[in-house]
Amino acid sequence: MKTLKNIFVTALSFAIASTTTLAQVDRSHAPEAGPAPTIELGESTMFKLTNGIRLIVVENHRQPKVSWTLSLEHKPEFEGPKAGMIDLFGDLMQSGTSLKSKAEFDEAVDFIGASLSTSAKRIRGSSLTKHTDKFLSLMAEVILSPSFPESELERLRTQALSGLLASENSPSEISDALTRTINFTNNHPYGEITTAETLGSITREDFQEYHSTYFHPNNAYLVVVGDIDSSIALEKANKYFGNWERAVIPYKRWDSPDRPKDIRVCLAPVEGAVQTSIKVTHIINMPPGHKDAIAASVMNNILGGGAFSGRLMQNLREDKAFTYGARSSFSTDPLVGTFTAYADVRNEVTDSAIVELLYEIKRITIELVDSASLALTKNYMSGSFARTLENPNTAAWFALNIKRYKLPEDYYSTYLQKLSEITIEDVFRVAKKYIHPDQINISCVGNPSIIESLKQFSTSGIVELYDAYGRPLIERSPAAEGVTANSVITAHYDALGGVKAFSKLKGVQLNGSVEMPGGMNLQFSQTNNYDKKARGARTAMSMSGYDIMVNVVTDKGGFSEQIGSKSVYDGPELIRSQWEELDPVFMLHASEKGITTDLHGVEEINGVKYHVISFSLDESINMTCYFDFNLETLSFSKSTIDGSDGPTTITTTYNKYIEYENGLSFPIEVITLVGPEQMSTRLGSITINPEIDTSIFNLD
Repeated sequence: MKTLKNIFVTALSFAIASTTTLAQVDRSHAPEAGPAPTIELGESTMFKLTNGIRLIVVENHRQPKVSWTLSLEHKPEFEGPKAGMIDLFGDLMQSGTSLKSKAEFDEAVDFIGASLSTSAKRIRGSSLTKHTDKFLSLMAEVILSPSFPESELERLRTQALSGLLASENSPSEISDALTRTINFTNNHPYGEITTAETLGSITREDFQEYHSTYFHPNNAYLVVVGDIDSSIALEKANKYFGNWERAVIPYKRWDSPDRPKDIRVCLAPVEGAVQTSIKVTHIINMPPGHKDAIAASVMNNILGGGAFSGRLMQNLREDKAFTYGARSSFSTDPLVGTFTAYADVRNEVTDSAIVELLYEIKRITIELVDSASLALTKNYMSGSFARTLENPNTAAWFALNIKRYKLPEDYYSTYLQKLSEITIEDVFRVAKKYIHPDQINISCVGNPSIIESLKQFSTSGIVELYDAYGRPLIERSPAAEGVTANSVITAHYDALGGVKAFSKLKGVQLNGSVEMPGGMNLQFSQTNNYDKKARGARTAMSMSGYDIMVNVVTDKGGFSEQIGSKSVYDGPELIRSQWEELDPVFMLHASEKGITTDLHGVEEINGVKYHVISFSLDESINMTCYFDFNLETLSFSKSTIDGSDGPTTITTTYNKYIEYENGLSFPIEVITLVGPEQMSTRLGSITINPEIDTSIFNLD
C-alpha cells in the first residue's frame, strides 16, 4: 500500500534545503603561476608504551582543546560472504558498551561537549582540555568493551539494505562497484561488493571476533593534537590504555591483480539514463613514498589531477564541451593502487568522449610535456602542500605516515625540494612506466542504447554487461504463463487482507514518527477518506505539538504548506498525489486514470526474485514496483520526479507488514531515499474507518 510518499518528499526538501552563495570565479583562463612557498613543518614527539602502542603528540596551545585518534594498522581484511560487516562495525561499536547503553553513552559524550566517532580501523574524538580524563575514560570504554547489541545490528542492517536500493540508482556508486570489480575481482579485499545476501549473513559474533582479533595495542598508533604537554599525554595514555593486552595479529599477503591483456569494455546499463559515467582505469603498483611517487603525482596533475589547466579538462570541457569536468587520479597504496581517468558526459557524445580520454592518456606516454605546464603544475602542488600545513593535525599525520610506511625521516621536510627537481624527462619516464593505454579497463554506466557505439573500443569487440553491484548481468526472465500485472497486484492486496476488504475501506488514520536527515525527529498523522462524496487525504508533520508541514489533496486539487508558506499542487504532482492517496487499491485502477501498467517479468536482486511492474503516464508518473515473488507483497518502488536540478530518483522500501483491524496489514516501517538523503518512518497506530471531520480537506 502506498502511503506517505508525497509528504515525505516535501518534508525531505524542507529538511535539507539551503541557500549557497558562490563566489564568481573567472574560469576563462588558468591562474598565473606563482613562486613556491617556504614551508616550516610542525614538530611532533613520539613515545612507545610497554604494550606496544606508538604515541605521537603534537602540542598546539592556541585553543583549550585536545583531539585523540587511535589508528589500527593491520592489513585489509577479506570479508567474503560477510562483505559489509566492516562498514557497519564503527556504528555498531558505538551503540553501547559493557557499562552503558547507546543512549547512556551518547549522553555522557554530549554532557562534556565532546565528539567521538568510531570505525573499524580508527577511533577519533576531541574535548576541552579540562574534560580530558572524562573523555579518555569514554574513549577507552568504547575501544576496550563494546557490547555490539543485537537490536542495533538489526537496525543498522535495515538501513544498509535500504542504502543498497538507493545505490542502484546512483551512477557514481554503480561506477565505483563496477570499476572495483573489474580492476581487482571479487577475490581481493578491494574488489568486494556488499549485497543483501552478505548483509543478511552477518552476525553479532562476527563483530566480536573482528574486535578480539584486531583491537590490540601492538597494532595501534595513538595520535594526540592540541592543548596538552607531551609528558601529560604520555601519562594519560598509560593511565587509560597501558593495561590493554597485546596479541599476535594475523597477517595476510595479497597478490596484486593483473592489468587486462588488452582493452576491455564493461557497461552497467541504466534504463532512462541521460548521461554516461566513464572511467578508463587499470591497477598500478606503487606504495606510498615510492621514489617515483612525486614525479607520478606531477604527471597526473598535468593530465587531469585537479588543476583547471589539466589536459582532460581543457580537452573535454573547454574545447569539446562534452562535460562539466574531466579528471584523473593516480593513487598509491601499500597493497595496490589505481590509475583512473573519468568524466560524466551526454549519451550522444559517449564514444567521442572515450576517444578523447584515450587520446590524452596515450599522448602523455609518447610526448614530452611543455615546460610551462610543468612549472604551473609544480607551483600548484607547492601551494596545495602549503595549505595542508594550516591544519595543526598535519604534523602528526606526517609523523604517523613516516612510521606506518617506513618513509625517510626527512620525507616531508624535503618534499618541496624534491618537487622542484622534477623534470620534463621525469614526467615522461613515469608516464611511460606506469600508464598502459593498451592494457586498460573502460567502464561505463549509462543508457543501454550506447552498447553498439562501445564495441569499437573493445579489443574483442565485446561489451561485457554488469548489474549495479558489479556482477555479470542476469537478464529478467519472463513471468510464468497466465501471470499478468493485474494478477500480481491482486495477489499483493490479497496477501494484506484482500482486495474486497481494502475496497470497502471508508478511511484510515495513521500515526507515527519520522526520522529526518540530520537526526531530526517529527511526529506525523495521516488521514485518508475514501468516501466517493468527500474523498481527501491530509498528512501533517508536527514538532512539539505544532504542525510545521501539511499536505492536502482532493479530487479538486491539493496543496503543501510549510510554516505558513503554501504551494498549490498542479500538473504531474497533482495527478500523482490524487492517484496514490484517494484510492485504497489505486494500483488496480491505474487504467481508469489513463496510466499504463506493464509487467516486465521476474528480476533477481541480491538472491531474491521479484515481479517487476511499471506505471507510467506521460511525464507525470514514472514508477516501478517490485513485488516479492514468494511473499507477493510490495517490497520497494522506484519513482522519478523532475526537480530544479533535473530528474531525481525516489526509492521507497516497505518493511515489516503487520496485521491490524479487520485483518488488514500495513507496513510499520517505510524508508524513503531521495538521492542520498534518507527518511525513516515508523508507524505507531492505525484506526480503520474512523470518524472524520471532512473540513480538514478544505483546500481554502
